[in-house]
Amino acid sequence: MNICGIVAEYNPFHRGHRYHLMRTREKLGEDTLLVVCLSSYFVQRGEPALLPPHARAEMALSQGADLVLSLPAPYALSSAEGFARGAVGILAALGCVTHLSFGTEGAGEEKIMELSRLLLDHETAANTLLHLKSGISYAAARERALYEKIKEEAALLRLPNVILGTEYGKALLQLSSPIQPVAIPRKGAGHDAMQPEDGFPSASFLRQKIAADETQEALSYLPPECQEIFRREQKAGRLALPALGEKAILGRLWSLSLPELSALPGAAEGLEHRFARALQKNQDLTGALEETKTRRYPLSRLRRMALCGFLGLTKQECQSSPSYIKVLAVGEKGRQALALSRKQAALPVITKPAQGKSIPAFQKEGDCARLWSLFLKDPAAFSPGEYYEKGPVTEKERKMS
Repeated sequence: MNICGIVAEYNPFHRGHRYHLMRTREKLGEDTLLVVCLSSYFVQRGEPALLPPHARAEMALSQGADLVLSLPAPYALSSAEGFARGAVGILAALGCVTHLSFGTEGAGEEKIMELSRLLLDHETAANTLLHLKSGISYAAARERALYEKIKEEAALLRLPNVILGTEYGKALLQLSSPIQPVAIPRKGAGHDAMQPEDGFPSASFLRQKIAADETQEALSYLPPECQEIFRREQKAGRLALPALGEKAILGRLWSLSLPELSALPGAAEGLEHRFARALQKNQDLTGALEETKTRRYPLSRLRRMALCGFLGLTKQECQSSPSYIKVLAVGEKGRQALALSRKQAALPVITKPAQGKSIPAFQKEGDCARLWSLFLKDPAAFSPGEYYEKGPVTEKERKMS
């Protein structure tokens, strides 16, 4: 039996995500079990997730996922490398995943793995460091280092999903994992595109519409079941918007000392000094981040750094290996994967909140859940103990809700 892992944010779940699930099953067989590792309360672009993880997990379950696992904040708020390392580590630790499916633009599994091996090569790493000394960004330095080996093909690393695919490949190689990569060609709008294409939007486009109070248009691109879940959560007040929490983030950052800023994930080469000066001069977070950014340090990295400061996440926590596997949702077929994991998992599999009480990282994720509520119009709309108290969404519960 094929059990295929998928790393996702589903922020929110739209037609393109459903297409990816369907194409994965077409490629591997209709009896394939799909296991999603889902960013929990915060996402990799350095923002709160629109909806709580259980709601997004329920969306995935409604569209064909069989089992949904949580990707905790330290990995969800990491660079592409840390994001992939955490997610692949969790899927591999489950002990039964046979494949890993991801979307790409213009590169299949073989090319992705070739690029991954080249990126892990010591010579590539050394040449990347040499190019960094010229002041260019890490991404540009890495592309130049690869150009010396594969010429024009190095430009593939300008494509967002190829970048992430190579990081998945690197993680698989570093873990010596037998999990096989499966590349699914993307369809529709590209990453961060502000217009749909062939009826498929980007999640960025949908979030922009929702933030602009054009929710009805955004929901038209979601599968019907996901629309219902979104409306339910919105009606209950569980819709997080980045702008609502900016003052809380700024207040926390103002209280951090220079050594504490230097301990944040992403702080390097004196960046904390530049960030500290910008924080002192600005009364709004956006202004401080804009003043801090450079070619070397883009806004996405700075947003993640700021959120880690707000959440109290350190470099050590973000670089550590996962210490547990929390189940967010499980369907009838997904129980087969859970049964296998009980015999083969390398980490504790948490299906009952009480099982995580002795795990410090699990408790820290609960703190992150509480802070996520500050991005709601009314923080009281969200139970701060949900991460500790709520068990997995089941197929029966989904149909009854």
